[in-house]
Amino acid sequence: RRIKQYMDFTSMGSGPIASADVLANGTLPKGAATGATGDENVLLFNNGEQLYHHVLGTQTLITPNIVAAGLDISQDLTNDDGMELCGAPSTGTGIQFTVGTDAAFYFSCAITCTDVSGTDDFAIGFRKVEAFQAALDNYDEMAAFNLNGSGTTTKVIQLETILNGATTVTTATGDTWADTASKTLKVMVSAAGVVTFTIDGSAPTTTAAFTFDDAEVVTPFVHLLHASDVAEATIITAWDVGFQ
Repeated sequence: RRIKQYMDFTSMGSGPIASADVLANGTLPKGAATGATGDENVLLFNNGEQLYHHVLGTQTLITPNIVAAGLDISQDLTNDDGMELCGAPSTGTGIQFTVGTDAAFYFSCAITCTDVSGTDDFAIGFRKVEAFQAALDNYDEMAAFNLNGSGTTTKVIQLETILNGATTVTTATGDTWADTASKTLKVMVSAAGVVTFTIDGSAPTTTAAFTFDDAEVVTPFVHLLHASDVAEATIITAWDVGFQ
C-alpha cells in the first residue's frame, strides 16, 4: 500500500492514461476504459501516480481529463451523472490508512467549481475502503466536506459524516462557496481516528465532531454528482495525501 501521494495537476500537461479495472458485472477486462454505470477504471498520470475512477450514470466522456487549469472531473455535464475518484479500491492496494495503527494523516484537495448550484453531491474527504457506492449516503463510514442542497450562485459548505452505516449526519459550516471560486479543503485524522476539518487553512465557522472506528481502513476520495443545472467545469488543481 501507499501512504503518500502528491499531484499538482496544473503541471501535467496531458493525460491521464486510462484502462478498465472492473466492469459493473464484476469482470476484469484489463482493456480500454469504459463509461457505463458502475464501471471502474484506473487513471495513470504522467508523474507515475494513479487514482481509481468510478462511473456514476453513463459517461460518453469516459474519464476525467487534464486541462490547462488542472484535472477536470466534470465529464458529460448531465443531470444525475458524475464520478468518484479514490486512492484505494480494496484493502492492501493504493493510498489508504488504518485508524489506530497508522500515525495521524490528512487529505488536502485544492479545487474549483464553476457552478455550485449544479451539484447534487460534491464530497471531498475520507471514506472506508469498501466497494464503490452509487449513492454517497450508502458508505459505511465517511467524513467529508459536501456541497449540495439549495443554492444559486453561492452555497453553504457542509460537513457530512457516517458511522457504521447509520444515517448521514450533515452539519452546515456557515462558510460559503461561490461560483468559480477555488477552495482548499483539508480533512485530518488523528492516530485515534478523531477528524478535524479546515477550509483554506482555517477551521470552519461551525464544525462537526466525528471519530472513525478503531482499525477502520480509509482512503481519500472526491465524489461529484451533477444536478439538473450541472456544475460545469469542476477542476482539481492539487491532490495531497500523507501523514501529518
